[in-house]
Amino acid sequence: MTKTFRNLKLSQRLFLIIIILFLIPYLLLFSSAYSRAENIIRNKIRTIETENMKQSCNTVNNLCTNIINASDYLLSLDNYSSLNTLSSSKNYEYLMAYKTLDTLIQNINNTLLNSNGEISIFSSNELLYSTIPNATLDYESFYKEQTNNISHFSNVHESYNAFMKKGKFISYINTIPSLNNGTDPFYLVISYPCKAFEITLNTASGTMQLFDNNQNQICSTSYSIPQGEFQETMSISISGWKLVDTFSSDAIYKDIYDLRVFTFMVSAFLFVICLVATFIAISIQLKPLMKLKRQMQLVSLGNLDAHLPATASNDEISSLSKTFNGMIGEISSLLDEIKITQKRESELRFEMLLAQINPHFLFNTLNSIKWMSVVAHTDNITNTITSLGRLLEISMNKVNDYLPLDEELTNIKSYIQIQRLRYPGRFEVNYSFDEKILSIYTLKLILQPIVENSIIHNIEHTDYLIIEITGELSNDNIIIHVKDNGIGIPDAKLKQILHKAENNSKGKLFSGIGIYNVQERIQLAYGCDYGLKYSSDGHSYTDVEITFPVTKGHADIFLDRYAYTPSII
Repeated sequence: MTKTFRNLKLSQRLFLIIIILFLIPYLLLFSSAYSRAENIIRNKIRTIETENMKQSCNTVNNLCTNIINASDYLLSLDNYSSLNTLSSSKNYEYLMAYKTLDTLIQNINNTLLNSNGEISIFSSNELLYSTIPNATLDYESFYKEQTNNISHFSNVHESYNAFMKKGKFISYINTIPSLNNGTDPFYLVISYPCKAFEITLNTASGTMQLFDNNQNQICSTSYSIPQGEFQETMSISISGWKLVDTFSSDAIYKDIYDLRVFTFMVSAFLFVICLVATFIAISIQLKPLMKLKRQMQLVSLGNLDAHLPATASNDEISSLSKTFNGMIGEISSLLDEIKITQKRESELRFEMLLAQINPHFLFNTLNSIKWMSVVAHTDNITNTITSLGRLLEISMNKVNDYLPLDEELTNIKSYIQIQRLRYPGRFEVNYSFDEKILSIYTLKLILQPIVENSIIHNIEHTDYLIIEITGELSNDNIIIHVKDNGIGIPDAKLKQILHKAENNSKGKLFSGIGIYNVQERIQLAYGCDYGLKYSSDGHSYTDVEITFPVTKGHADIFLDRYAYTPSII
């Protein structure tokens, strides 16, 4: 995950970081707000439902109280005995007594029961009074089960359906003490339609149900009862009934769902707007940095003319751009100076090398020429002068620092010819070169200092000096060996022989300084991987290995040398 994040572009990382930093607080805030809103709405709905239930309970309780009050008032009347006495005759007096009682009962029904009550007075075998027209009550089948000597509310019944078709009723049953003469008691029955109780129920979102003491439903606000997980129950104190309010989670969460949808839509819209605005803002802010990146890529390709336009801003990117422009200017100046310095240094080193003419060598050469003239060997003098002239010509040629390997061998042979006059019969030089490499270009005067070093350090200490010069091609490199059978080089000196400080001996042209200059010239031309390598056992031989790469020709070398541009990367 970390590796993937690091591989992203800076703009992508910044965009991702901002999204995470924004999204996490947003989700936490949204979750907290939604949870709080959910709790508030749930508590609000439950509070409303509870208040509705309390109101419904009070209404039902008041209606039951009115029924009881109506029953108590009717029980207080003394009209029942006379009506009961006259009931057998059915005369005028009976009719007037009945009418008087009916008027009183109807007034109570209208006043306390909203004209919804059905009132009857009866025993097990006699109907004394009833508001039900043409009533024929089956006292034995129902009322015998419903009546006793205790005032009470009956369970739900359908006793009146046979002649009224009004559905279910709830009755309040009470005995009439004045008619209890030892026979079957008379009952005052006030029946109230169950449907009339529906107006007492009030609900906000759920379904309220009123149940009697036997768990029979008296009424309900809906015929379809929700299978909800939330349910409240209250008891009707005066009757012992139960009021049940059932409401589903949909009812509770309806407002929450609406709030969630609205909040989500608004939040999603704002989130998209913020993302787009963030992306645009990041792109605008990183635009100068992208320009800087492109310019740096151009610089990495060697274009030092790349620069960034100046801005009036003082931010970090502007400061970085100014620093970049200054750095490019300094790099360009430094590279120009390096080119000039390197060219001049190369020329100076080459001139110093060519100027290092050993007076002792010239003196000995001229001595040889003098003695040759004494003995009058004209041919030898001519050959010697020719060889010396060739060496001097090569040395003083400042234009061509490279020549084919076969010409370098010709030069070393001219040098050997001169040295044979100085040391006649004292040494010999053997050559063994692969013909394929003779046309390959090399630096001039890389063999002469080494051969001279071998002669001057060994000729006086060896009976007969043998020098072997060999050359071969190996892995696109030219390898030349100059090996002698001299006295060798001690280990301590062998490790320091290529160091200028240790070999800066005055008057030694192609010995110390000459060897060092050969090493330096090769490395300047080809790199530090090439040059000289000395090996010796310290007493019987010295082997100098010269290594340099194969080149196509003098022209290529010349161009590579003087058109060289150092890399800034």
